[in-house]
Amino acid sequence: AQAKEHEHGEACSHAQDSEAFTMPESAQRLLGLSVVTAMPRRVTGTVRFPGRFELMPDARRAYSAPLPGVVEVKVRPPQRVAAGEVLFTLYAPEWTRVNGEVRDAAAALALFKAESEALRKRLAQLREAGVRHAELEQQLAVKAAETERAEQTRQNAEAARAAILALCREQDGVLAVTAREAGVIERVPVASGAWVEAGAEVAAVVRADRLWFRADGIPAELGQVRDGQAGFVEPLTARGEQPPATGHVELGFETDDKARIHPLYLTADTWPAWAGPGRASVLSVAVAASAPEQIALPEACVVTDGLRQIVFVRDPHDAQRLFKREVALGASDGDWVAVEGVTAGEAVVLDGAYELKLAAPSAGASQRAAGHFHADGQFHEGEH
Repeated sequence: AQAKEHEHGEACSHAQDSEAFTMPESAQRLLGLSVVTAMPRRVTGTVRFPGRFELMPDARRAYSAPLPGVVEVKVRPPQRVAAGEVLFTLYAPEWTRVNGEVRDAAAALALFKAESEALRKRLAQLREAGVRHAELEQQLAVKAAETERAEQTRQNAEAARAAILALCREQDGVLAVTAREAGVIERVPVASGAWVEAGAEVAAVVRADRLWFRADGIPAELGQVRDGQAGFVEPLTARGEQPPATGHVELGFETDDKARIHPLYLTADTWPAWAGPGRASVLSVAVAASAPEQIALPEACVVTDGLRQIVFVRDPHDAQRLFKREVALGASDGDWVAVEGVTAGEAVVLDGAYELKLAAPSAGASQRAAGHFHADGQFHEGEH
């Protein structure tokens, strides 16, 4: 576009940095244009390793049948469950037997205690009369031994019952297995009404927050990486629209010499919503002191126009109006590059930037009037 003239007739240099033109939205769609928001980002001093998010070993908990019986499933994948929520119930005939053993052991113990107490009272009365009864004393000794055995039997029966209730709770005559912590149902390998044996898995729950990002690095590339260094992972799509996952790096214990890779992990207390098991991305590890955060863009936004590097910025007030703007490039990490000449929050063309450069007015036409595009992609100077 023509630069605005000062009163002394000289052109503003900053005005010449941007060349404005209009392009109908239909033509923009034809070129496949997409935009990304310019934002501050640290791009220096990083090494990068491909990988994916995985569940930690302690993220998955299996819930099994405590006894043989008929199962009734109360949940389904991928249902979210709260701690204490019933996952399945179990009708177990053996539970009736266990309760019966506890009651029988308690009754036998009470009987032996009563008989022992009666013998003690009888012997006390005989002693008061000055008579010793050896047979009753022997019977009391036998009853004491039987009482001790009955107490041990009762404790064993109670322990067996407590061991079952440590895995579930009794509810309306059946056993109810509940979630110990909140999570997502991953699988339910049995159907309601099925007979299962003790120990058979009925449901598996995963904690979605128990994630880490696992990457594989070539040992030669890990020379600058240390435990505890800061790292981040960004989604491969929608760059700039989702916050990065940030955390600290932990080096794996064992190197796979055959594959010539060494694992490393990014751990964090919290993860952004887009992070999930199986999602692939790239781990960037900060290995050196870097410059303060500055505006950065994906390298695909920047195209070469003659001897200068340019980007295309969308007018925030008019989606059809674009500015071809020269920028100065800074450090690059291979995907992102620091730029000067763009401010935070501006929408910059990402996909289709090169095609737009071919369609836009050339850099040598700086003295001609601002122009516009028609839907057929042809450029015309001046306003409609």
